[in-house]
Amino acid sequence: MSGPPFERPSKSLSPRSSAGASVVKTSKNLSQPTIQAVLKQKTSPAAPRRSRIKSEDQKVVSQVVYDEEMRKLAEKRVQVSDAEKLFEKVAHKLPDKGSQIMKRIDTLRRELAMDEQWISALRVQQSNVPAVRVVKPTLNPPRAPSIDTLDWDELSEAVNEIKPVYTGAQGMATFNNQKALTLESLKDLHVSLEDLPGPEVLAEDPVGLKVSLMNHQKHALAWMSWRERKLPRGGILADDMGLGKTLTMISSVLACKNGQEMSEGKDESSDSDSEDDKNKKRKSVTGWKSKGRKDTRRGGTLVVCPASLLRQWESEVESKVSRQKLTVCVHHGNNRETKGKYLRDYDIVVTTYQIVAREHKSLSAVFGVKWRRIILDEAHVVRNHKSQSSLAVCDLRGKYRWALTGTPIQNKELDVYALLKFLRCSPFDDLHTWKKWIDNKSAGGQNRLNLLMKSLMLRRTKAQLQSDGKLNSLPNKELRLIEISLDKEEMNVYQTVMTYSRTLFAQFLHQRAERETDFNYRSDANKPTYNQIKDPNGAYYKMHEKFARMAGSKKEVKSHDILVLLLRLRQICCHPGLIDAMLDGEESQTMGDHSSDSDTPEIDLLAQLNKLAITDTSTDGQQSVANAGDDGPPLLPDEARIAKASKNLLKRSNPVFNLHRPSSKINMVIQILKTSILKSSDDKAIVVSQWTSVLDILRDHLSKDGVATLSLNGTIPVKNRQDIVNEFNDRNNQKRVLLLSLTAGGVGLNLIGANHLLLLDLHWNPQLEAQAQDRIYRVGQKKNVIIYKFMCVDTVEQRIKGLQDKKLDLADGVLTGAKVSSKLTIDDLKGLFGM
Repeated sequence: MSGPPFERPSKSLSPRSSAGASVVKTSKNLSQPTIQAVLKQKTSPAAPRRSRIKSEDQKVVSQVVYDEEMRKLAEKRVQVSDAEKLFEKVAHKLPDKGSQIMKRIDTLRRELAMDEQWISALRVQQSNVPAVRVVKPTLNPPRAPSIDTLDWDELSEAVNEIKPVYTGAQGMATFNNQKALTLESLKDLHVSLEDLPGPEVLAEDPVGLKVSLMNHQKHALAWMSWRERKLPRGGILADDMGLGKTLTMISSVLACKNGQEMSEGKDESSDSDSEDDKNKKRKSVTGWKSKGRKDTRRGGTLVVCPASLLRQWESEVESKVSRQKLTVCVHHGNNRETKGKYLRDYDIVVTTYQIVAREHKSLSAVFGVKWRRIILDEAHVVRNHKSQSSLAVCDLRGKYRWALTGTPIQNKELDVYALLKFLRCSPFDDLHTWKKWIDNKSAGGQNRLNLLMKSLMLRRTKAQLQSDGKLNSLPNKELRLIEISLDKEEMNVYQTVMTYSRTLFAQFLHQRAERETDFNYRSDANKPTYNQIKDPNGAYYKMHEKFARMAGSKKEVKSHDILVLLLRLRQICCHPGLIDAMLDGEESQTMGDHSSDSDTPEIDLLAQLNKLAITDTSTDGQQSVANAGDDGPPLLPDEARIAKASKNLLKRSNPVFNLHRPSSKINMVIQILKTSILKSSDDKAIVVSQWTSVLDILRDHLSKDGVATLSLNGTIPVKNRQDIVNEFNDRNNQKRVLLLSLTAGGVGLNLIGANHLLLLDLHWNPQLEAQAQDRIYRVGQKKNVIIYKFMCVDTVEQRIKGLQDKKLDLADGVLTGAKVSSKLTIDDLKGLFGM
């Protein structure tokens, strides 16, 4: 500790406790000093007090002392809040109407003001901060977040505008307590921004790292060091996918270990449990009870990631860090350790979300260690705060907590709540507090969310870094939309299924509207006659029930049926043979109309389609129209002709369903691969699809043409996936096409061996496609990257493309709270079916 010696002021007094208080001498008998006398003494020039510290008398203290002062300040605020609640609850019952309690509140408030002034004059000694250097900013550097944009008076005023829902004594007490904690936490976060390291502050590469970090990674290292000295200890590293978050985090672990070795044992015990002390009152399901023994052991860093990234973390440490600098354990498989004591000796333990959720039930292995650092890779996996994985990672014990994700908000603000719950960012890790003070659909709530994000999250995009001249090493990226027209045979099949899909969807909408009407009439019937909106005697409802009983067997259309048909329409665009389960084959002849939903429901759908063709009165006047009426609105003349012709069209004998016959889209993919990509001597390509069946068809056609391929999908064992990645990235390997499923390749994989990416089919959520693109467009890529998106014109794919564009427009503001949903709404479905 440097600077003037640190001295705490004399202990403040309260009416409840006067032990050890100084006594004021007078000419009369000794007496208990009054509050005014004590305050007068404290304001005398000779008295050492916090409030009189001038700027020239600033105290320089260690981080440990500063944290302890902040903790005591927080306790004082809670005391004030508790006293105020006590006054509201019991004052009216006391003879003095609570005047003594009010005096105590006034005293505590004065003490709190003095303590705040004292702490505002403290300055933290920066001796233990990793070496940093300041570089000259490049052209147009991004400015550090300015606290001017988040004015504290405006933030606090917005909090004060929120009114309690319940105004009883208990409700007001709860509200005031929440409000005090919210203001305190927001104030701490706002103050912390004052020493936020700007983008020009770069940390040095840690000793033992074999590669040089890029400037944006060095800044992230300095920012993470700053964040770990604040509360909560940790944050969200939300850099764009492909900017090296894994290497940055490994560097942080290495720098931390180097610092530990340099100051072994210094101050380690004094602050290691500060987070646990802070969270002692938290409700936890961990249920540890120390009965005279130590249940948890101190460990290193725990990394929780998707299964496909297990080996990547291991290989990153092996390839980027000097030998024996960091020890790594992959905690996975049936033979993994079951006791925590065997995990504590490793510097890094890598496991999966599934393993953590499984061990959470028995509190084994990873829950038997108090980790120094917990890292969630691809942290958006736990965005549903009710999921088993989310509950499990929140109950892990650790000093520093980090969430790594390129998409911190995918659907809604609640995604952020799940991350704050993991970070233990009190009080916003409580769902009720979060909804009332942050996610409350107000401008004030949005500003408070912005403050949380500004202080807890670091996010840089590739476009931002490139425009600032900080990522010149990244090559250009070109996006090409390849439009395809289905041939005549494919379009006939497509139009047939689309005709019935629209009919069924119309029936679905009709039933939905009917249910809403029925609900209105039922709810109306329970009201007094004079208060009913219409049909006071329920005549309509009675008649409707009578007709419903007469109709009897009318089958309800479920949303699942609509989504299945939508799936089949999309698959027809790739290859008609993919709808094999729908086709009218021999087994469908034995299926009755009343087969259950679990028994090939798609054959039922086709039977309905054939029934439409049979009951078409525009071409056969002898047929009954009763069934057609049951199945929705009458068909248009063109639709009726297609429906009738479909009876012979949707037979397995139709050559268009032969998987050995390449579809229009498959032909186009093979053509681009041969003419544009494989012609070059060393270019490689990745073909991505949502369905492995499409990739299997493409693989068979490519192998006929002598093109060798590699495959990576969910059927490949986790332990073998990294070997496939390494084999593909190897320049000497002759297999230059990788067939990748969207779900297996959507997160984390480094596939910079390729510079062409072919997206065979479009997905509702463009974020998933962006994640796939970042498998090849990332730090380390040397060649220009070309992304091909295939779209069949005049089909549902063209409408999906429009839906993607709409979602991407919304996603521009995703980190400031704009909503982007991956679910399809009724309006979306209407657009996809052209209705």
